[in-house]
Amino acid sequence: MNELQVVLDKAVRDAKAPGAVAFAGRYDKDLFYGASGYRAIIPDRLRAEKDTLYDLASLTKVVCTTTCILLLHERGALDLEQPVSEIIPVPSFRRFTVRHLLTHTAGLPSHKVWYKETKGLDAYVERIGTLELGWEPGLRRNYSDLGFMLLAKVVELVGRDSLDAFAEAHIFKPLAMKHTGFNPAAKQRKSCAATEDCPWRGKVMQGEVHDENAYAIGGVSGHAGLFAPADDLARFCRAMIGEKLLKRETLSKVSDPRNVATYPWQGLGWKMDPWAGGSEGYLPARRAIGHTGWTGTSIWMDLDAGYFSILLSNTPHPDRTRRRNRTLRQTFHDPLVRATYHRQSNVHTGLDRVVWDGFDPVKGKRIGLLTNQGAVDSLGRHILDVLALDHDVEVAQLFSPEHGFTGQAEAGEKVANQRAQVPVISLYGEQKRPTAAQLQGLDLFVIDLPDIGARYYTYMSTMKDCMEACARAGVAVHILDRPNPLGGEVLEGPVATRTNSLVCSAPIPIRHGMTLGELALFYKQIDTGLSRLKLTVSRLDNWPRRVMAPDNSLPWVSPSPNIPNFDSALLYIGMCLFEGVNVNEGRGTDTPFQIIGAPWLDAQRVIDSLKPFEYLGCTVTAEHYTPRAIPGKSTNPRYKDEVCQGIRITVERAEHARPFTLAYALLSAMHRFHRDEMAWRDFFDTLAGGDALRTAIQSGVDTETYLYSISAARESFVKRRPSIY
Repeated sequence: MNELQVVLDKAVRDAKAPGAVAFAGRYDKDLFYGASGYRAIIPDRLRAEKDTLYDLASLTKVVCTTTCILLLHERGALDLEQPVSEIIPVPSFRRFTVRHLLTHTAGLPSHKVWYKETKGLDAYVERIGTLELGWEPGLRRNYSDLGFMLLAKVVELVGRDSLDAFAEAHIFKPLAMKHTGFNPAAKQRKSCAATEDCPWRGKVMQGEVHDENAYAIGGVSGHAGLFAPADDLARFCRAMIGEKLLKRETLSKVSDPRNVATYPWQGLGWKMDPWAGGSEGYLPARRAIGHTGWTGTSIWMDLDAGYFSILLSNTPHPDRTRRRNRTLRQTFHDPLVRATYHRQSNVHTGLDRVVWDGFDPVKGKRIGLLTNQGAVDSLGRHILDVLALDHDVEVAQLFSPEHGFTGQAEAGEKVANQRAQVPVISLYGEQKRPTAAQLQGLDLFVIDLPDIGARYYTYMSTMKDCMEACARAGVAVHILDRPNPLGGEVLEGPVATRTNSLVCSAPIPIRHGMTLGELALFYKQIDTGLSRLKLTVSRLDNWPRRVMAPDNSLPWVSPSPNIPNFDSALLYIGMCLFEGVNVNEGRGTDTPFQIIGAPWLDAQRVIDSLKPFEYLGCTVTAEHYTPRAIPGKSTNPRYKDEVCQGIRITVERAEHARPFTLAYALLSAMHRFHRDEMAWRDFFDTLAGGDALRTAIQSGVDTETYLYSISAARESFVKRRPSIY
């Protein structure tokens, strides 16, 4: 991948870094290994070479300290659950365990500026023992250098050797990491990348640890001090991925998102499931683990796919104000990801972002919440369980859309208000929006709904009604965004001209390509009644608009009884239109919207009339079926217990499928061949957003001509729709 040399050069240039070395690969081959820029600018200008040694800073925590702790654990010498006081005899350490230290949940401060008056690890341990904990251990995460200083002492006492000696014997030497270690020898220092021209020490730090506390300890600390070249770290990554250093069961514990409930991106020592929009670089995989260092270093490993990425730099040279680590890492990783991963998959929802942001903007607020069973985070946890993790969030009122809070009510079924610990008020039935009394006393109205990307779906209309009610009541609205399961690039169908119904509430195409957050912004844009509404959105992370639900790594939760899977959601774009004629749309079967039919239909004749482009990405076959009453899904489907001559649609390649095009062709063929049997309902024009679609079919307008006729309005819509991703 020679193009990655250009990428690395750009990353160094954009970040105004002296230089960098990068190594990207898989467990079985190198993808890129290169250097750019300089390892030192002052006092001498020295080129960065591939074998340059870098001050790894906090990569020490994971490459060295975490690995040592886990090796001791695997050997039965160390219990992660034991109080640290049983190892280090300091009374105050009885409140937290080794696991708490590994996960940064012990309640310790991030760091202390002790280096000017404190020398040696034992003196630091003694001072840490005098600190008051900031909170009860295990309740929250606070990244802590001090905790990893204690872990170095744990390694020393349990492993019966110093941290550097234990790591050399059990990690670096077995893996032939010949140039990795603490306190490089004097003859190696010119081969090291320089860091800051330090005013405290009065010199440019080159071959000596930059971190002041680690320096005061003697250069060997659990949180910083390790030096290594990129190729040694590649050996380490391959050993981790290949389970040659730690056992599979240990790695599973490392990458278990349940390690810290309030921060599921913290594993044992390692960070995990990285955010593309974060400052740390990333590989787009749920089980990717990694870490960064203050000096501009980072490692990410995808334990499943076998990819790893190492990026080493010395961004604080010669002055710490030059550090632009975020720019460096993102500029390098974005193209690397595109070159190695064809589908960027680890999407994070708006609900995930609330947790990432420490429960802002809901913290300390009394909220109303419009939601249902599909509002889960990237781990599958329901929003009520997630919000309950922060005791400073009060869910005062719950509202549910069509299908109810549990999503079990049939389409069109009137849903009664439900009673639970928090009242659940149905907004489908006689009441369509919150009343002023129900909004009174709320600080914020939060909306988290799993929309499916179709204009017919009533959730977006319910959201609009809630926004209007909140605008009148003076209550701010916050959207926890979710990816459009059909992606955001492909649009289908006519732009609606009649927008006054629950199934057509906006002048948008049927397949509109927007997220719920973008829809909310669009409503605010076109509705003058919403101009004074305070509206905010917790945005998604790592959702390329081309990515559809099967590739976004989020758990699929059926948003309503007759959308059991992604294929039904995709085909709903076209097949829902058959609810407007006397055709069964698959209700009363296990595959709603994936089969349509009627007793009077000549299915094979209709199929034979189709042109190849009209069913692109799908196969279409004739099939007899009998709709049945299915409790909880469809108790009275059209043509119940009658044999229907059916057309089965099977999605083969979702990215190519155009369900609206197929629906238009099928409706046109049915109208030609079954003019006497086929009946149009008024509901068809409601679904279609006007009568133009029906008129075109009845007039015999062919598919290509019709699609061209609606393209200009859709292109105009694209120019004015909000697009925040």
